This record gives sequence, structure tokens and C-alpha cells, in this order.
Amino acid sequence: MSTSASRLASLLSLALLSAACKDEPATPTSADAGASAQQPQPPPEPPPARATPGVGEDGDITFAVDWFEGNLEQAIAAAKREDKLIFVDVGAYWCPPCHELDETVFTVPAVGDWLREHAIALHIDAEKGEGPELVERYQVQAYPTMLVLESSGVEKSRLVDAHAPEALIAKLEAAAAGGNVLEDLERAVETADPDQPQDRLLELRYRLGHAYLLAAKRAQADSIFDALLAADPQNTAGVASRVLYDRALFSTLKLDADPARAITELEALQARFPDSRQARSAYRIIGRAHCQLEQPDQAVAALAAMVATDPEDPELKASFGWFAFRHDCRPDAGLEAVLAGIEQDPDSAELRYLEAELRRLLDQPAAALEAIRAASRLEPESAYYKRQVRRFEALTKAGAPRQ
Repeated sequence: MSTSASRLASLLSLALLSAACKDEPATPTSADAGASAQQPQPPPEPPPARATPGVGEDGDITFAVDWFEGNLEQAIAAAKREDKLIFVDVGAYWCPPCHELDETVFTVPAVGDWLREHAIALHIDAEKGEGPELVERYQVQAYPTMLVLESSGVEKSRLVDAHAPEALIAKLEAAAAGGNVLEDLERAVETADPDQPQDRLLELRYRLGHAYLLAAKRAQADSIFDALLAADPQNTAGVASRVLYDRALFSTLKLDADPARAITELEALQARFPDSRQARSAYRIIGRAHCQLEQPDQAVAALAAMVATDPEDPELKASFGWFAFRHDCRPDAGLEAVLAGIEQDPDSAELRYLEAELRRLLDQPAAALEAIRAASRLEPESAYYKRQVRRFEALTKAGAPRQ
């Protein structure tokens, strides 16, 4: 081969080799691989840090509880897979004890740890989403109610009202171990000393009957209540008035869904025991029943009669306001009562909050926003009012104050 041909062949070989290097990466030799393995590797990315549970300065809540994001049926399926209980916190956005639980109990790490280990935890608003169906299914009568269910969905126990973190964990442990409130009350009644004062015996039996009714065990409740009415005909022990009130509210109005008969029963209670605390409380329930019957004027008359029992008590005016707000029943009359209460107690954040909600229902966005800001100024540490200020600001900007 000539010298020039030899040079041309060499140049072509180099060009082909160069093109091959650009198209495919070179395969590393074993020596190269060993050298690469000996080089220090960057540490893996740490998992994102869990936010510290608590209430922020802006009122936002970071829960210690890992709330399940699905519905009840999905929670039941998860509980079966994981062999856990189901914990259902049933509350409502207007319920102060529910906010207390959110801010001071469900932010406690020990509560979150217990629920994470033993239960699938659901957070339910009784008036939104599947809430009304769940309330009907388990006959929830008051808020907050915390249901402890077996993995099958069958109720094991229930706790009503707010509890301190340590007390809640203790009650949850008792429920998990098989104990429950009804069993404890049944045992207490069965083993009660018959020689103790009669009013204490009646009180103990009333508590059991009331618990039966809250658990929708109506036959058992009726048996106890019949005996209590016979034992306390003049309401000397203060038991008979509570029995009549419970029957009208929980049995007739809620379980039977018969507001007309509930009104009759509550008015009979007022006539029979006019000085009892339940006679005053009955006005609000009578008002609710009239609302269900689409009789708003009669409802307002019942609440006005309640306020008239003690015109100097601003809490009765607040009760009127809560009624009008929760049932969207004559908010104009509720606002009038609330404003009268504010004149008596201008430092009440609760009354200012009710003013805000009622003005919202009456399509008065600017005045509603000023009222909720006033409530927040009166209780500057309240996380709930901070959140409500943001809510009312957003509603005002959106131009939809009733949403």
C-alpha cells in the first residue's frame, strides 16, 4: 500500500472511532467501576419533616392525628385489613367544644400516637358530606360525639363532649379492652347500695336511661324512665323533668321525627314543672320543632318567650342567636336579640361572632366582617376566630357572604 493510501486509511479509522464514541457511551472497565464505587456517594434525601402539631399564629391547626381521607366504608375496609378499631369524631363547624377538641386534644402527640397505633381515625362534620347519613346511621344525638367502632362498623362505645387528652386516651383504652360507658353504668346500677340516699339512686338510674337513649336503645331507656317518673312524680329529685325533656327531644323529635308531638310534650313539661331548668330549655326545642314544621313566626315566639324568662341574662339572647343561625330561621329576629345582648355585654366575643354569622345570612357582608373582627379583637388568642376572620374576608371578596 502507498504512503498516501496508508494515511487515508488511518484518517478514516479515526473518524469512524470518533463517530462511534459520540453515538454510544464507552463501556467502563472493571478498573473504572471499582474506582467509581470507591468514590463517596451523597447521602439519601431525608424524608420531609413532619410539621409540629399545634395551632399556628394565624389560627391554622396542624393535627397530631392522621385523619383518614376516605369515607366510612373505606375506613371499615382499611380497619379490617389492618386489624384496627375505627375512631369517628362527629362534630359541627358551629360547635365550640368541637373546636376545643381540635385545638387542645387532637394536636397532642400522645393522642395521635394512640390513634395511629390502634385505629383508623375519621373526622366528620355532621352537616356536610356523608355526615348526615352517618349521624342517622349511629343515631348521634349531641356534638361532639366520638364513636369507637369495631372493624365491622358495629358500635363498641361512644364518648360525648370534650375530654382532656389523658382522659380521652384512658377511655379509648377502656373501650379497646372491651369496657364501655353503658356496661359501667349497668354495673353501677346493679351493684348500687339500696340504703344510700334515694336521690342518688334515682340519679344513677337516670344516667343509665339517658345513656341508653343516646345509644338509641329505646326499649331499655323507656323501661327505666317509666320507673323514674313513678318514683319522682313531683320532680323532688329533679329527675322527672329531665326524663320528660329527654323523651320529647331524643325519642319524639329525633328518633320519631315528629315535631308536632314533641311540641305538645314539651309544653306539657312546662305546664307540669314550670320552674325546672328543662322548662326553660324546652323553649329552644319548641322553636326548632316549629322551624321543622315551617312555622318561623311561632319559632320566634318560643325563643322570645325564653328570653322573657330573664330579660337581664345576655346568655339567653345568645341562645336565641345560635338558634336563628343554626337553623337559618328568622335571622332578623335572632340578630335583634343578639344586638340587645351586646348592649348588655359589649365584651362578649360569642355575641359578636353570632352577629357576624347572622349578618352574613342577611347579606350584610361589610357589617359581618366588622363584627367578626370585633370578636377576634376581644379574644386575640382564639385560633377559631382568626380562622373565621380569614373566612369572612374571603367571602366578602368573593361577593358571596351567604356561602
